Amino acid sequence: MNPPSYGRSPDGSDLTLLLPVYNEAESISAVIGEFERTVVTPSGGRLLVCEDGSTDGSRAVLERLARQLPMELVTSPDRKGYAGAAHDGLAQASTPWVFFADSDGQYDPHDFWKIWAARNEYDMVIGCKTRREERYYRVVLSKGFHLLAKAFTTVPFRDIDCGFRLIRRDVIERVLPDVKSLRYSFWAEFSIIAYRKGIRIGEVPVSHRASLRGGTSIYSWNKIPKILILQVIGLLRLARRLNREKRAETPVPPRVAAGS
Repeated sequence: MNPPSYGRSPDGSDLTLLLPVYNEAESISAVIGEFERTVVTPSGGRLLVCEDGSTDGSRAVLERLARQLPMELVTSPDRKGYAGAAHDGLAQASTPWVFFADSDGQYDPHDFWKIWAARNEYDMVIGCKTRREERYYRVVLSKGFHLLAKAFTTVPFRDIDCGFRLIRRDVIERVLPDVKSLRYSFWAEFSIIAYRKGIRIGEVPVSHRASLRGGTSIYSWNKIPKILILQVIGLLRLARRLNREKRAETPVPPRVAAGS
């Protein structure tokens, strides 16, 4: 499948494709190859891969790929976590547009072009999964989190934590410093803060595939109770912070003196 001609980057200097990697040694070569053929080469964009303290040999695979492909590789000796890796990767991307994609193979790179085609209407375009190809309990957890997030913050979007999105560089600069409350939902917090700042946000339907490595270490059963507690606490803190900021921005009407 060839990318549509209307979506191609005009000069190759306006797009960075950012892929975070943690313990994806078995599948990362195929994932990067697919994105390189489908997005990077047709657009002429920059490929930035941020490795986050992997323990399964991912770094060696990435170092080999960096010698074969035109990609920039940033490695870390220590594990920062998804939020930390995403934060640092976004801070390093310097092009006018940054396209972020999770690197577990669950997103189809061809869907990038649907998102890219919407860039003139929005400052951030989020992929909205039409169907989640994940274990049942993860789908339930995700839906529950979305309901809480909407109740606490009034954000209207369907898939605020999707790790497949296009963002203007100036949006990253405005929003990223304030993302600090949701350790396990970096993109949800990013979306909520962007919405409250008046950023133009759109959603585009995208497909979703089964993870190439078949599971996740973050949402293993023994971690779920802790994650749930931290998510609720994080949402409450975020909602309070946003409400305080809103009150601070609201002008106080002048008092009228008695008898005037």
